[in-house]
Amino acid sequence: MRAIRWIGRIILYGLAALGGLTVAGLVAVAIFAGRLQEPVAELPDSIVLSVDFRNGVVEGPKRGLLPNIGGGGENVLRDVVEALEAAAKDDRVKGLVARFGGERIDLAHAQELRDAVAAFRKSGKFTKAFAESFGGLRNGTVEYYLAAAFEQVWLQPSGNVGLIGAAIEMPFLKGALEKLDVETRIEQRHEYKSAAELLTRSGLSEPARRSLKRLVESWLVQIVRGIAEDRRLGHDTVNRLVDTGPHLGADARQLGLVDRHGYWDEVVSAVQKDARTDVKLISVNDYLAAAGRPNAAGPRVALIYGVGPIVPGRERPSPFTGTRRFHADTVGQAISDAIEDDSIKAILFRVDSPGGAYVPSDSVWRKLKYARSRGKLVIVSMGHLAASGGYFVAMAADKIVAQPGTVTGSIGVYGGKLVTEAFWDKLGIRWDGVQAGKRARMWSQIGDYPPGAKERVGQLLDSVYDDFTNKAAKSRGLTDDQIDAMARGRVWTGADAKERGLVDELGGFRVAIGLIKERLGLAPEDPIDIVVLPRPLSPIEQVLEAIQDGGIEARSLVANLFGSGPLGGELGTIIETLDLLSPVGVLQAPPFRLAR
Repeated sequence: MRAIRWIGRIILYGLAALGGLTVAGLVAVAIFAGRLQEPVAELPDSIVLSVDFRNGVVEGPKRGLLPNIGGGGENVLRDVVEALEAAAKDDRVKGLVARFGGERIDLAHAQELRDAVAAFRKSGKFTKAFAESFGGLRNGTVEYYLAAAFEQVWLQPSGNVGLIGAAIEMPFLKGALEKLDVETRIEQRHEYKSAAELLTRSGLSEPARRSLKRLVESWLVQIVRGIAEDRRLGHDTVNRLVDTGPHLGADARQLGLVDRHGYWDEVVSAVQKDARTDVKLISVNDYLAAAGRPNAAGPRVALIYGVGPIVPGRERPSPFTGTRRFHADTVGQAISDAIEDDSIKAILFRVDSPGGAYVPSDSVWRKLKYARSRGKLVIVSMGHLAASGGYFVAMAADKIVAQPGTVTGSIGVYGGKLVTEAFWDKLGIRWDGVQAGKRARMWSQIGDYPPGAKERVGQLLDSVYDDFTNKAAKSRGLTDDQIDAMARGRVWTGADAKERGLVDELGGFRVAIGLIKERLGLAPEDPIDIVVLPRPLSPIEQVLEAIQDGGIEARSLVANLFGSGPLGGELGTIIETLDLLSPVGVLQAPPFRLAR
């Protein structure tokens, strides 16, 4: 017995020591990360802004310490947009140079950045885009579409332009589930609500195919139009270039897709020449930290983010992972804080979400409606994706702004469960249990529904769909028949949604801020003070909250680890769909991804 106690004490003390070392390590990382976030020294008199799009673009800073250490993370969309806005009025800034190739950029984000680049160019300052290759062996269409907004496009001689169009893909698990003897008990409302088809079909249904086909066709029209205008090419010419791509470097220049061939050092030399003085390249992040944001004075406006799948509860910070979810309680509290602060005159709600659980979506919808009843102006700005539950929360706003390429709509619901009893039998595992109440185990994913439960689930889904469509019709001033024609689970681009009255304006942050100024009686040139809620935590605060809450979400850590692998995107799509399956009433867009 003594030996066992001795071994137990060694294990206990070892775990305690490991925990202490982990905490000490996290504190050290937090201090180091905090120092990395300190503003840069005073800006020089002659600057060229630089932005590296090879790291991708995200809606907000990655959560956690480790994903942000070293400053090599993704570009935050708002930071780039506001840096260009400030730089356009700064005489020290002579121009802008951007690098492409690497992480994919979503179309709506590219459109927001194109608008920012176009506004910057109006100041008379030069802009140059460079890529070793647009896409390489992958689809580089959206990246090139963004680069085309620059005055001059450079391409490394060995590179190519992967201008090949737009396609989306979805995984279907029915065959795998059948091999595992797993049965599905899932219903959807209605024919276009294809998120559940991942589990119930072996391929796209015809309604889903029509809906998604329209989506990519609308995207391509927008891309072709933008490239044709930027490169002074005919629309038919650009369509032909899409269908015959990708294009080798030498051909791309002859076809008018690029202006110069060269390497990065030659681009830097050309930048120095165009600036007509000795300039220093400064990243947009360093510039913004030193120069300050353009929207930091005047009437206060709360900027609240709703990013990721919508889930109940509050956000628990993890110092290790950078995944983001739309935690309804955290977002709701931020809205409440804005309501109670008399100095805040409006709420700018930035939504980038595929949707999620019905009840948390409804809670946030109610918070926004309450904010309006208390006299707060609410403007929603949609990012890449604001569909299903993402649209549900958005429709509570005074006005909705979306990019032409935003994915929105998907007014519908699905729900149900899996039946896995035969699967466990194959493994020799037998489940048993007791219950009080005839339907106490109806949500167990071991056995089938008890008598009458399946019909009850159908009634619940009908109730959720009716609630969604009724609220959508009232908020958009549409009849039941009009909303039904646009609902039934169908997804739309922002451009198509505006034509049908689901959104009010096309654009991004600049358009949304313009609407706020107009409604507040301000002139377009008048300043406003944008305040992010909830206040971002410092590195040391992230560590302290993680310790206080009991640590780290294992799911998030696993997702991050898989996310860096070759199947990260595919596994993430499947995991998110399964993770949100259990509750009745899932308001989620189809889990498609852009094809590589």
